Amino acid sequence: MAKKIVKQNKQSHKTSKTKVKSIAKKKSRKGLYISLIVIAAIIVFLIFNPFTNEDDKAETEEKVVAYLNSEPIYQSELTKEYERLDPTLQQMLDKNSILSQLIDKKVLLEQAKKTGVEADEEIQKIMEQNNLSIEELTENLAIQGFTVEEFKDQLKIFLFLDTEVFSGLEVNEAEVKEYYENNVEQFKIAESVRVRHILISSETRTEEEALEIMNEVEAIFEENNSKFCELVTDYSEDPGSLETCGEYPAFTRDSTFVQEYKDAAFENEVGEAKVVKTQFGYHLIQTLEKIPEKTFTFDEIKTELANSILYEKQKEAFTNYIQGLRTQIEIINCFETPENEMCKQEEDDDNKEKIETTTPISNVVLEPEINEDKESDSLTLFADCLTEKEAKMYGAYWCSHCANQKLMFGDSWQHVTYVECADENDSRVQTPACEEAGISGYPTWKINGKQYPGEQTLETISKLSGCNL
Repeated sequence: MAKKIVKQNKQSHKTSKTKVKSIAKKKSRKGLYISLIVIAAIIVFLIFNPFTNEDDKAETEEKVVAYLNSEPIYQSELTKEYERLDPTLQQMLDKNSILSQLIDKKVLLEQAKKTGVEADEEIQKIMEQNNLSIEELTENLAIQGFTVEEFKDQLKIFLFLDTEVFSGLEVNEAEVKEYYENNVEQFKIAESVRVRHILISSETRTEEEALEIMNEVEAIFEENNSKFCELVTDYSEDPGSLETCGEYPAFTRDSTFVQEYKDAAFENEVGEAKVVKTQFGYHLIQTLEKIPEKTFTFDEIKTELANSILYEKQKEAFTNYIQGLRTQIEIINCFETPENEMCKQEEDDDNKEKIETTTPISNVVLEPEINEDKESDSLTLFADCLTEKEAKMYGAYWCSHCANQKLMFGDSWQHVTYVECADENDSRVQTPACEEAGISGYPTWKINGKQYPGEQTLETISKLSGCNL
């Protein structure tokens, strides 16, 4: 439900994250995000700063943070790179990690240009496949924070990696089968349950008053159980489920719903309803369906698993390639080697007073203090705003990219309207709701009546929806 029944508990959130079934090897959250920055973000969602930035180079008095073959990288470029990261990543990475990412991007683009890679044809394909004019493409890119030229540079890197670094990589069925057999526990989906509920809140009235109203609701339901949706409309004080007859997507025992809510949901027989008291008030909870634990067969998961194994190979190839490339280039990182003569000269030439007035940009922006409670409240309000504006995310339980989107919201994910597209009995079959909506890939966000396929950052979702972070 909305903020009413989500347990804002860090341990609960941690437990639910460990249950997310990913077809990739298990990693720490930080490790996952760093690897996404290093390769997946470059290939799919690269937010790129051009190799040559005349505006930045013109700022000769600006602080330099690194040199590539004597060419400076300025503080403003690093700040841009930071600002374009997802807020979650902003809090996880230090300025040196972000600078390292920026260096890799610049080096890769230079190599792509040397090989003569062009992206005009790829741009044309994208426009044709999505039925976009150049004006519409420009508008869509602007919402996500970059220009057509920057997007072309992104594609040049993608094409360069695809042809020069990843071209010989393959995955055969034997190695996919071996991985499946050695890691079958990863492909189990825990028992889950579908319920609907009516909430009478005790936040604005006494518990006695709330119980009195709930007794009235229960009596009407027992007299005619077909009136549940009508009772939701007339009585329920959970705004997040008013339009779905009190129902949220199926959840497991490790979900972030409060314990009393989960206990009743799983203890009920299918069709049974009971009144339960939680910290938010009284709920009439009816269990609609119990979905038993399931282990995906090899045939059901082999395509996704093969893609995951290929991704691991690509990541290794990328790491080896970029490390080799770095040895051929003179790189001076002023964070790592502040004693270097070029870095010292830059520091000596800086106006001390100017540095003091601009330190909030580098110290606060690049190394923010993390207020987890404030962040959680902010995400909850953000998610509630998305629900109010009827924004939805379409996904599938086997989709690792969908899992990434859920982790991005943390405990606040329960406030987001999510539509499950994979049939519970056959992961290859799409549910009628998603088929009718024309969903062709996961995840897909539907915001203000338009579809946006692929993983989206919180900042992008904010721009598309008008909801403030």
